[in-house]
Amino acid sequence: MARPENTPHRRPLPALLRSRGAAVAGALALGLAVSACGSSDKSSAGGGSGERAMTMVAVSDSKSLDPFRTLYLAVTDEPRMSALYDPMFYFDPADGKVKPHLAESLTTADGGATWTLKLRPGVTFSDGTPFDAAAVKLNWETHAKPETRSYLAAYATGLKTEVVDPLTLTVTPTSPNPTFDRMIATKLTYIEAPSAITKGLESAGTQPVGAGPFMLKSWTRGSEQVFVKNPNYWQKDKGLPKLDKLTVKVVADLAQEYNTVKSGGADIYHSSDPGYLTKAKQELNANEMTALGGQGVLFNLTKAPFEDPRARRALTLAMDPEEFPKTLNNGMHPTRSIFSASPFFDPSAQQPAPNRDEAQKLFDELAAEGKKVDFTFLVASTPQSNKVAEYLQSRVQGFKNVTMRVESLEINTFTMKYAMQHDFQAAQVQQWYAEPEPDLTSNFLSTGLLNAGGWKSPDADKALAAGRASADPAVRKAAYADFQKAMANELPFAVYSTSVVGPIYSKKVTGVQTYNVGVVFMDRIGVG
Repeated sequence: MARPENTPHRRPLPALLRSRGAAVAGALALGLAVSACGSSDKSSAGGGSGERAMTMVAVSDSKSLDPFRTLYLAVTDEPRMSALYDPMFYFDPADGKVKPHLAESLTTADGGATWTLKLRPGVTFSDGTPFDAAAVKLNWETHAKPETRSYLAAYATGLKTEVVDPLTLTVTPTSPNPTFDRMIATKLTYIEAPSAITKGLESAGTQPVGAGPFMLKSWTRGSEQVFVKNPNYWQKDKGLPKLDKLTVKVVADLAQEYNTVKSGGADIYHSSDPGYLTKAKQELNANEMTALGGQGVLFNLTKAPFEDPRARRALTLAMDPEEFPKTLNNGMHPTRSIFSASPFFDPSAQQPAPNRDEAQKLFDELAAEGKKVDFTFLVASTPQSNKVAEYLQSRVQGFKNVTMRVESLEINTFTMKYAMQHDFQAAQVQQWYAEPEPDLTSNFLSTGLLNAGGWKSPDADKALAAGRASADPAVRKAAYADFQKAMANELPFAVYSTSVVGPIYSKKVTGVQTYNVGVVFMDRIGVG
């Protein structure tokens, strides 16, 4: 919240947030095990000889197709959200700016205390009902209701909204927030028609109505979803969407996903596997994005042995990020900072470099005090994630006075234990962020709703507050440099690889453009 080798992310907590937390963590738990593909044969994919069709492969079926209980990750549900709903706003990774799509603008005149959202005129949902300010208000209020069990409830809870006119909504965040637009673009950007929501969430999830380029035609659970062109699409005068039909098929095996595209049986899929992304650049096409975040070891600071900072430091020093790709030949990109792919990166504030002697000294010191580092490493069971965990275990076994076990669980069980129950000592997680806000605050603030590791750091809290309180790039850079220093000093998360994600596609695919964290705009993609 994702991806072949990597694993989860965090998302836990209180009753109304548990479901959300679990799902997002589960998504990330999928790690690098995700994709999407498409048939490049127009007639075989779509049926009629003149029908423009594509098939997309996903690692798992959707739980639901409403904006509330779906995973906004390129490797899981976000391409489906793009197809059905279109983003109101999106984060453009090319220049780091939030830009309008379905909407016209989102502005503040008082430093983020209040915001004004303007929608495009003339936009309707696929059933012909108006896409208006009342629809946006209803969606955000639905996210915030405990009974919705929205995965994104934390971001909508406490928002105050007022409909000024059919195309204008004023929004008051819980506290002044000059970076509020980033949260809207990445968390609350997909809007469902009130006509669907008022029928109940079960109906909204199985019979979704959006303003995006496609409509759901059929859904065979566990197998495939078929989408057809929206005749009321707001960009139809521009010849969009370019496809008449989109089929999303479930293929859980990463190698099969890649080979399906390579053999010509599919057009495109999203992947977070660095190995396949690298391979695709030579054999197919790929748009690889290196995101803020990474794959690594999340420590539970509320449980032994990692409540002791020396234990966290010892394990961090025992790992050598450079050795992961060399040993496993998996294309991973070694790093010692979750910011290494970010413009906010401070090279002087990375986690310590590997040092076997110092690591052993700390293991010995802790053992002498009766605090031997003895722990279980929790991992979501995918072949790639298991290989990484086993390699890390083999490296740890080269030290004295430390014992590491690997507990590999089915993704849903992993999610329950990690994100909802916080029942772990250390866990393999993967994180993808478009930019620092709002994810770092949610995941690392002492009171963050998704702070699964229980890190409580006054220095980190102060830095996160400063980063959120300003839209000035220089101020934010200084704030996140302080945050990086706090992470490097206290080591709540030991990272060993950057997070990469993006579409892999055949040479017949056209119009590939990504937004947020590697998801393709579905309105302009086509096959030539």
